[in-house]
Amino acid sequence: MSAEVVVAALPPEVARVLRDAFGHSDAEDLCVLKGGRSGAMLLGFTVAGARWVLRRPDPARPDHEPRAIREIACARIGSERGVAPPLRHADAATGIMIVERVEAAPFGRAAWTKEQRISRVAEALRRLHDGPPFPKGPSPMALLRKLDDALRAQGSDRLPESLVRTMGELSRSTARFAEKAPCHNDLNPGNILEGNDRAYFIDWENACAGDPFLDLGQLGVFAFPLPDDRGRLFEAYLGHPPGEEDRARAVVARVMALGFYAAAFLQAMVIRGLGTRLTAAPLPMTELLALLATQGERASAEVVAVSLLGETGRAAHEKECEEAVRRL
Repeated sequence: MSAEVVVAALPPEVARVLRDAFGHSDAEDLCVLKGGRSGAMLLGFTVAGARWVLRRPDPARPDHEPRAIREIACARIGSERGVAPPLRHADAATGIMIVERVEAAPFGRAAWTKEQRISRVAEALRRLHDGPPFPKGPSPMALLRKLDDALRAQGSDRLPESLVRTMGELSRSTARFAEKAPCHNDLNPGNILEGNDRAYFIDWENACAGDPFLDLGQLGVFAFPLPDDRGRLFEAYLGHPPGEEDRARAVVARVMALGFYAAAFLQAMVIRGLGTRLTAAPLPMTELLALLATQGERASAEVVAVSLLGETGRAAHEKECEEAVRRL
């Protein structure tokens, strides 16, 4: 796609933010970058030889304005902490942000050893969680209820009762940790970049004050799915062997992360007009991860959702999780 075509198609608010950020300096090499499932627009460009990325969140998403204000605040702190790309400009009215296009590879693509990947992601997560507080935002359970209410209002199939019940029970067991640290709250591989010697987190749309172990739990779903890798990440993050409460929180957090992503893919189905009726057969996690590795965002949201729902239910009823809930 040529730069001229991209410029002609720019929404007026995007063109305005570019002028606000760079004045009359010409943006060159404009191109639309591949985004995730959130519907955000990503635009790459250069100004005076420097490379930048503009991100505009989908204005049609629920609670766009408060979400955008919170996202900017969290991304700014993440940038100052060195765990997000440097922030050049943010527009509170639209949620549009312009960040430096850092030299980095997608998660898993840099020439890092597994130990380097684990240690650098753990270090970035510690820097984030040890930083200034984030604004308060909706809890995972509040987001789940809001999605369920929206589906009911639309006349769509509601979220599976088993998912709502499981997430509610687990949320109650970890309630005292719910706003303990500044959290990203969506650490899937698509939101992690690997720089020369550090990991960066991007897409701060769900960031707010939260339970830091939920960030760890999310990393353990797609980024570090093997039990041994999850354990090494956990210990690298803590900086010491985990205690009984640490282990219990980690077990519960991973099940909650599975449920969170199950709900996210159900929401993706709704956005695509598919409702939430599930007819596909669930895949074991090993097969689901292999499917995502080969198909990425082309993978069926229904297959991913039903598989994560099955894994959430299975993990929640394991003895390990039941004992962890009792311990907390």
